[in-house]
This record gives sequence, C-alpha cells and structure tokens, in this order.
Amino acid sequence: MPFVESGDVGTTRRRPLSPRRRLQVWEKTGGVCVLCARRIDGVRERWIVEHIRALELGGADDLSNLGPAHEACALAKTKEDHRRAAQAKRQKVRHIGADAPKRPLPFGKASRWKRTLSGRSCRASEGHGSRNAARGDGWRR
Repeated sequence: MPFVESGDVGTTRRRPLSPRRRLQVWEKTGGVCVLCARRIDGVRERWIVEHIRALELGGADDLSNLGPAHEACALAKTKEDHRRAAQAKRQKVRHIGADAPKRPLPFGKASRWKRTLSGRSCRASEGHGSRNAARGDGWRR
C-alpha cells in the first residue's frame, strides 16, 4: 500500500483591511448587517467587517466572504465559530487516532490489572503486597 501524505487544510491567512476595502464591503451590502439583516447606522453604531464563513473553518479572505456586521452580532458569531472549530479539531484527532486510548492495553501501565512474576493476574493495587509487607516500611514500587 503506498504511503499518501494528507495535507492539512488549516486556516486562511488574513490580509490587512484597508479603508478602501472596508468601504467596498459596506457598499456591497448597502450597509445591512450580514448576520441579523438589520440596517447599520454607520455613524452611531459600531460595526466591523465580518467573515461570513470563518477563516478557521475554511472560509476565504476575499470580498465575496466579507460583510458588515454589528459588533454585538459579530461577537456572538465569533464565539460560535470558535466552538465549531474546536469541535472539528476534536473530531479530526479522533478520526486519525491521535487521541488517548479509551481502554488501556491489558497489563500495561494504565491498566488496573498487572501480572506478577509468577504469572498470576491481580489488581495493580495488590502488586507487591507480600514482599513489601515483609519490609514493614510501606514502600511501594
């Protein structure tokens, strides 16, 4: 089976937002919030240029993916985008098998069971009980 290297999509690089580009975004929608569809009063209300599809979720950093949004609307959307991106990363980790195993290997370090030198299986907490009891100092390996 040939080895296929999978490329990470990652996030799109953010370009600097010039005043000209900000004006283009405003004129594209006519000053309507892309999130709540209400008109933005450009003088009295705070607004930002928002990515319709977040960069960390694979959105592009071009004019077709930008729109004006009320600052409060954008904050709520950004919070939701971060939640969705974190969920996608957790799913990817589970999919490629990089997460910690749910079930430890039998008789491994994380297992509740261990095998003694005689070959007997016992709980890890019982381990060296008889030998350490003879020492009388309570020392455990």
